Amino acid sequence: MQLQVSAAGSLSGTDADQADCLPQVLNASCVSKALLPSVSAQSWGIQPIIDFTKPPAFTRPAMSDPSIYTVGWICAVGTELVAATAFLDEEHDALEQQPATDNNTYILGRIWKHNVVIAALPHWQYGLVSAATVARDMLRSFPNVRLGLMVGIGGGAPSPKHDIRLGDIVVSSPDYGTGGVLQYDYGKTIQGERFAMTGYLNQPPQCLLTAISVLESRYESDGHTINADIERVFEKKPRLRSKYQKPDSYTDKLYHSSYRHAGGKSDDCAIVCDNADSLVIRRQRSQVEDSPMIHFGLIASASQLMQDADIRDRLSTEKGILCFEMEAAGLMNHFPCLVIRGICDYSDTHKNEAWQGYAAMAAGAYAKDLLRKVAPNKVEGERKLADVLSQVTEELGAIVPIIHDTQTRIEEIHVDKHRENIARWLKAPAVSSNLNKALEARHPGSGQGLIQTESYQKWKTQSKSFLWLNGIPGCGKTILTATVIEDLRASSQPLLYFYFDFTDIEKQRFENTIRSLIDQLYHNNQSAREVLGSLYSSCDGGSEQPRVDQLQAILVKMIQQSGEVWIILDALDECTSREELLRWLRGIRTEEVNFHILTTSRPERDITSAIEQFSSDEEQIAIQSDLITADIRSYVHAHIREHEDFQIWKTRPDIQEEIESNLVKKADGMFRWVWCQITALKRCRDPITLRKALASLPKTLDETYARILSSIPPEYVDHTIRILQFLTYSERPLRVEEAVDMIAVRVGANIAKESRFKTQDRMPIPTDIVGYCSSLVVLVQTRDWDDDETTTVEVMQLAHFSVRDYLTSDRLNPESAQSLQEMPARASIAEVCLAYLLALKSDHLGGRIPDGSTLSETVSEFIQRDYPFSRYSAQYWTSHAITVEHNSDSVFMLAKELFSSESQFEIWCSLAEPDVPIETMGSPIYFASLHGLLRCVYWLLENGADVNASGAYYKYPLQAASARGHKDIVQLLLNAGADVDSKGGIWDNALQVASGRGHKDIVQLLLNAGADVNAYGGFYKYPLQAASARGHKDIVQLLLNTGADVNTEGGFHGTALRAAFISENEDIVQLLLDYGASWEDTRSDTRSDTTSSLYSTSTDGEDGLTHEQQPVQSSKRRFSGPHVDTIAKKQHK
Repeated sequence: MQLQVSAAGSLSGTDADQADCLPQVLNASCVSKALLPSVSAQSWGIQPIIDFTKPPAFTRPAMSDPSIYTVGWICAVGTELVAATAFLDEEHDALEQQPATDNNTYILGRIWKHNVVIAALPHWQYGLVSAATVARDMLRSFPNVRLGLMVGIGGGAPSPKHDIRLGDIVVSSPDYGTGGVLQYDYGKTIQGERFAMTGYLNQPPQCLLTAISVLESRYESDGHTINADIERVFEKKPRLRSKYQKPDSYTDKLYHSSYRHAGGKSDDCAIVCDNADSLVIRRQRSQVEDSPMIHFGLIASASQLMQDADIRDRLSTEKGILCFEMEAAGLMNHFPCLVIRGICDYSDTHKNEAWQGYAAMAAGAYAKDLLRKVAPNKVEGERKLADVLSQVTEELGAIVPIIHDTQTRIEEIHVDKHRENIARWLKAPAVSSNLNKALEARHPGSGQGLIQTESYQKWKTQSKSFLWLNGIPGCGKTILTATVIEDLRASSQPLLYFYFDFTDIEKQRFENTIRSLIDQLYHNNQSAREVLGSLYSSCDGGSEQPRVDQLQAILVKMIQQSGEVWIILDALDECTSREELLRWLRGIRTEEVNFHILTTSRPERDITSAIEQFSSDEEQIAIQSDLITADIRSYVHAHIREHEDFQIWKTRPDIQEEIESNLVKKADGMFRWVWCQITALKRCRDPITLRKALASLPKTLDETYARILSSIPPEYVDHTIRILQFLTYSERPLRVEEAVDMIAVRVGANIAKESRFKTQDRMPIPTDIVGYCSSLVVLVQTRDWDDDETTTVEVMQLAHFSVRDYLTSDRLNPESAQSLQEMPARASIAEVCLAYLLALKSDHLGGRIPDGSTLSETVSEFIQRDYPFSRYSAQYWTSHAITVEHNSDSVFMLAKELFSSESQFEIWCSLAEPDVPIETMGSPIYFASLHGLLRCVYWLLENGADVNASGAYYKYPLQAASARGHKDIVQLLLNAGADVDSKGGIWDNALQVASGRGHKDIVQLLLNAGADVNAYGGFYKYPLQAASARGHKDIVQLLLNTGADVNTEGGFHGTALRAAFISENEDIVQLLLDYGASWEDTRSDTRSDTTSSLYSTSTDGEDGLTHEQQPVQSSKRRFSGPHVDTIAKKQHK
C-alpha cells in the first residue's frame, strides 16, 4: 500500500480500502507536524473513518472552519479517544492552521447536527493541569465552542444506594446546589484526615442538563440501546471488537475494602486475589434491568489516582460520590462541561484493565445519544466558552501551585503512610492494653525487691543477658514485669515487650510474638526501619506474608542495627506453641547481638527443662515469698487504710493491723490469694464476723476458688455458672452487652418459645453483671476484634489464668464439676445460643429481610444493633454443638427447630455470613453438612432434604463436608444418593477439595464411590494438582494408584509436577517423576499459559482458596538443593 500527501494535506492511495487516517492523537509539542503523515493511525488503535471506495453520504469540506464547531469533547487517554472517534457520524479534515501556542491535535467531525472537536491529553500526562491546558488551547483555536464534554473512564464507588458495576456509566449531575463534580485534595492531612474537600465546581450548561432529563425519561420507559450502538461500531470496525467488547460478567469482582491487591502491579487479580473471603457477594442483575446501568450524581476529581478503598467508601458515604477521576476539576469552573465516565474499576488496588475499552465505549455511546437530544438552536443560546478564556488562564496559574503543594504534602505523609502499610502487613497484636492493665494493678513502689537483686543488676549491665522469673500462679509475675518496664523506660535503648494472654487467642501464638517485637522496634528505632523495609519490599510491597523463619532472621538484623535492645516476655506458660518459643529463645542467645531478655512463667516441667539447657542458675530467679513479702505488705497496708470498702475500720487501727498481719502471714507469696481475701473481707461489717473470717482464711488458691463458688447465693447460681461456662470454653471473651443478653436467655423443656428471651429481662445496669462472681471475673477494655479500626470495647473475662486452670481441673467439688466439665458446659452454651437465635423472629425486625445488595444496612447489622448477642450466637453455636449433638437431645431439638423455620434459618445465615445475600445462601442440609452436625444431616435427609441441593461457597453438601473433613457425613450423603461428581463452587468437585485439604480418608471414600480421579474444574483443575500443590504426598500416591493422569495440563500451575515443584515439595516431585511426569516443562523459567509469574500456594484459611501466594520469576532459583539438583541431573541424562 502506498499513501501520498498532497500539498493541501489530503490523502490519496492506490489501496484506498486499507488507507489509514492520520494520527490526530499525537501531541504537537512532542512530535513534529512534518512527521505526522508517516505515522499510521492504526498504531494508535484508530480505524479509518471513511471507506473511500464508496460514494460519500455528505459533502465533506476540503478544510474545516474552526468557527463551525460548538461542542468540545476532551479525552484523557488513547482508549477514550478511539471510542470517541468511533461514534462520529462523519469525520472532517484537520485545520489548515491553528495558533502557534496551541499544542493540541484535534479530531474533527459531526454527531447528528452538532459539529464536534475532540482533543486528548498529551501521552502519559494526566490530571488537572493537563486537562486545563488542553481546554485553554482548544478555546483559543475554536472560539465558538459552547458545550463541553469530558468523556472516558473512571473508578466506581459502589454504595448502598448505588449498585455500581463495571461497565456502568456515571454522569455528573448537580444536586442540592452542587455542580456535579467535587474537587478534593488527596494527600492533605488536616486533623488526621488524609483528604480535604476544596469545593464543588460549576455545573454543566443548562441545555445539557435538560437533555439528561429527557434521555433519562426515555431510558426508564423504553430502556437504552447502548450495547446495540456499540455493536454497530464493531460491525463497521471489526478490529475494535477484541479490545473494546464487554468482558465476561464473572470478571467483575468487588473486593472487601480491607483487602488489598495480593500481588504486584502486573499480576492479574483473577489469579492472585481470587478467593471467596476477599470478595463481596452481590446479586445478579435481572434481565429487565439495564446493563450497563446509568447512574447520576457526584463525581470526585483530584490530581491523584484513587486507589484507597477506605477513603472511597468514606467519601461515598459522606458525600454521595459515585465515581473518581483525575481531570474534570481542571475544567469545570471555566470550561463548564458534563462529565461522563464508564466504570472500569472500583477505585481500589485491584485495577482491571480488561474493562477499560468497554467502559470507554459505553461512555461514548451515551454521550452521542445525549447530543441527539440537544437542539442546535439551544446550543447557540449558550454562552461561548471562549468568553471566559482569560479566567481559564488565571485559574490555570492558580492550579499549578495547588498541584505542587499537593505533591509536597503527599511526600510529607509518605513516611506515615508507609508505616501504616507496614503495620497492616505485620498484623501484630496490640500489647499496650496488657501493660496498662498491669500498671493499674501495680502498687506504687512494688517490685523493688527484684530491682535490687544482684541477678537483676547483672542482667541490666551484661551484654546478651537473660533472666527467667518463675513462680507459682498468682505470685505477681505480671506485676513484676510492669515494674521492670518502668525501671527500663529511662533508658534510651529500644524497649520491647509482649504479654502472652490466655484470654486473647492472638496473644498466644509465638509467631505473633515475633511480629509484635518487630513492629515495636520498627516504630521505636530509625536504624532498624530500613532492615524491615527490605523484607517488606521483597514480599512485593506487603502483598505476601513472610515465613516465621524470615521474621526471626529480620528481628535479629534489626536488633543488630539498633545496638542494644531490651525484651520482656511475660507468661510463657500461656503460649500455645511453647516448643517453638523455647527453641527460639535458645537460638537467639547464640546470635551476635546485644540484647537483654527477661521472661516470666510458672515453673512447669517443659519450660524448666528447656531453659535450664541454655541458662545458668544465676539467670533463674524463683519468686519466693521473701522476694515479694514487702510488696504484699505495702499493698495490704495501703488498701486497708485507704480503700473506701475498709473505711469503717478507720478509727480502729488495731483491727487494721490485725487484717494486715493475717493476710501477709498467710499469703505465702501469692498476690492473687491476697486480692481474693480482701474481696471477701470487705463484706465483713463488724469485728466478730471479721475475726471469724480471718481465723478461717483458705490456705491455697484452689481452696479460695472453691469457697467463692460455694458461697454464691442460690438465686445467683444459675447465672454465675452460665457466665463461667461461657468464659471458660468460648473462643473469645464476651462484650458486656453480649453477656447481659446471654444471662437473660431462658432454656429448658418447660420454657415457652415466646419466653426464651425478652429485652425487658435485661439487667438495668450492664456492668453490674460482674457482681455475680466478682472474684472470678473482671471487666477490661480491649480492642474490638470485629472492627478494622483501633476502637475499644469493654469485655468480660476470667480474672486470672489460675481461675481457668481451676475450673477445667479435676479439683472442683462434684457439685460444681457437673456443670463446668466440658461436655455439659458446651451443651449449655449451644442451647443458650440457639434459644437466643430462635427468639429473633422476623416480627422483631418489622419484616425487614432485605434482598440483594450486601452493601446496605443488612439484616445482620440491623439485628446486632438491637440484639448484641446475636452475632456471637450465630457464629459459635455450631462449634459447641458439634461435640454434644449426638448425646444432647435438647441441643438437637433446638437445632431441628432452627433448620425447620425458614425465617429463623435466614436470620441465622445473615448473621453468620453477613456478606452473602440470602437468596444465594445454602440450604439447611448444606450448613448442617458444613458444620459437621451428623445427627441433623440424618434427620434432614429423613425428612426429604435434597441431598444435591446447590448454593453457597462449596455449592453442594458433599463438597462442604469434604472440605471440612467430616468423614461420617460424607459417607451418609453418598449413601443417600449424593452425586459424587457434582460440579460447581470454587473447588468444582468434592474430590478436588478433599485432595487439596488433605483429607485422605474422604478421598478414599469418594474414589470408592466412583469419583472421577481426573475430574476437571476449579482453581487447580485436577485433584492431583491440588494435592501436589498442597504437599499431601499420601493423597498424591493414592490418586496415582487410582489412575490419575500424571501429565494433565490446566489450572494455575499447569501440571501437577510444576505445582509440587513451585511449592518446594521435593518428595512429591520425585514421586510424580517416578510415575512418568514430564520434567522439561517444569524446569523452564517461562509459562506456556496466560501467566508469566509462578506462585507458590500454601495451606489456605478456613474457606479461602489461598492463604499466601509468593511470586517467583524463576522456578530454578526458587526451588533448589542437592536433592532437586540430583533429580534434575537424572532427568536431563
